[in-house]
Amino acid sequence: MFLLVLCHMTTTGQGTYNVSTDIGWPTNHFRDMIVDNDTIIGYGLGYADSTYAQQGLILSKFDSSGNHLFSRMILDPLGEHLSISYHWGKIAKTRDGGYIMTAAPTHGDAAWLIKVGHDFEVEFIKEYLDTVNRSHYRYNVPIELEDGYLLSGSIQRLNYLNNPFARRVDKQGNTIWFKYFGAYDVAAVFNDMVKVNDSIFLAFSTTEVADNPGIIASAINYIDWNGDILRSWQSEPDPEIGFARKALPTADDGIITFGQYPVEVINEVIYVQPTLAKLDSNFQIEWIRHFGYVARLSAKIIFWDIEPLSDGNYIGAGESANPPGSEPRRRTGWLHKFSPQGDSLWEALPEAPFLPASEYDVGALAGVGELASGSIVAAGEVNKGNQRYIWLVKVTPDGCLDTLCSVVSAVEGFASPEQASLSLFPNPTAGPLTLAWAAPPPGREAHLHLYDAGGREVWRQQRPVERQMELSLSGLPEGLYFLQVRTSEGNWVERVVVRRE
Repeated sequence: MFLLVLCHMTTTGQGTYNVSTDIGWPTNHFRDMIVDNDTIIGYGLGYADSTYAQQGLILSKFDSSGNHLFSRMILDPLGEHLSISYHWGKIAKTRDGGYIMTAAPTHGDAAWLIKVGHDFEVEFIKEYLDTVNRSHYRYNVPIELEDGYLLSGSIQRLNYLNNPFARRVDKQGNTIWFKYFGAYDVAAVFNDMVKVNDSIFLAFSTTEVADNPGIIASAINYIDWNGDILRSWQSEPDPEIGFARKALPTADDGIITFGQYPVEVINEVIYVQPTLAKLDSNFQIEWIRHFGYVARLSAKIIFWDIEPLSDGNYIGAGESANPPGSEPRRRTGWLHKFSPQGDSLWEALPEAPFLPASEYDVGALAGVGELASGSIVAAGEVNKGNQRYIWLVKVTPDGCLDTLCSVVSAVEGFASPEQASLSLFPNPTAGPLTLAWAAPPPGREAHLHLYDAGGREVWRQQRPVERQMELSLSGLPEGLYFLQVRTSEGNWVERVVVRRE
């Protein structure tokens, strides 16, 4: 059963949170995140000071409760802006307790590999003078080897076409070998590369079909650590598994893929839908699940990260949009838990933690991971006007951000404590609403919270408990709401429909 978890609130419960954070550098925000020993490691961008003269790389560590522990900014010694994106700024932890990252200067003719220790002290920075156009440039997550690292991605070459590459380097970042893959005159991109075992790696890519520019297929290459291709597969054009984005090897030698399925083309604009698929060891499709919103390819209804969970399931994180009918329509974060069979277990669409919110308060979750408690934490960036902030979101293992979220996600409603049931009338209401207790009212004081269908708090009161309590919902738009009533003796949630006569 699919559960749409409505949890867009800034309030916290059961150790959860949805918060924006400013650690002191102008426009600080994250573009990637990992979990390491129950701490959150964020990787992002900010400016060194308020003059905006130099943009640098931010490394931050937070504990599992979202408390900031320490940060470090890494700057180009020549004063050049450094940058990362969702496509070419990635971080991974290393066996020695440190971290390995990729980045690039904004002048766009080089890539950086940066190794830091556990305390973020820089151990080396290696520059690769790749021919780079940053709008056609990708570096995937570095993969640690016994004697160094494997880097991969795509670079726009002199013919203005993207070509996939892999680069093996030693522990100091010195290149052992560098190889392009595919034909020079066929555009292709390694969108993801993952480790299958110590000597085999899987590259998931999109590629133009030879002799058919603009017609896209997805492809898989297994390569060894010498860069030799062991096995290859290419889909049909406009594949049902979608345009390649992320891949996860499975224990049965299969692959779970995430792509964007081309649903239709309208006026030369491609509309796509997020898609999960399972391929067996012979690249035969075992199952396909199309899910989420259909949107323009450029709309970024997408996972930026997918991670396995301790319960055998998977969690994807990225960005999407709030449900149709929400006003104003906004971009949101996106968390989606699914089973090894691709079944949706729950979905959460946390919105920017600002009240009141506007259509310009938007965000994206760039990385996701699991804490020792089983809770799930994600991080990214959230915008308020022209300002950018670090965004941290933590949900329970069942996807809830607040106790109300747990109630709403049950779909069929909430069973109030039998010893003191309440009723609401008239319901639907045009504004006036009476809350009445069937038995002596519980407790002395009631905390009343009203949430819209998206889980956002729109109204609250704190008042003495009476047998009948008159409430006014005038001024609220028509629609479905949830009234939460908390007293010292219990917690109740009831649906309320506002309907103007």
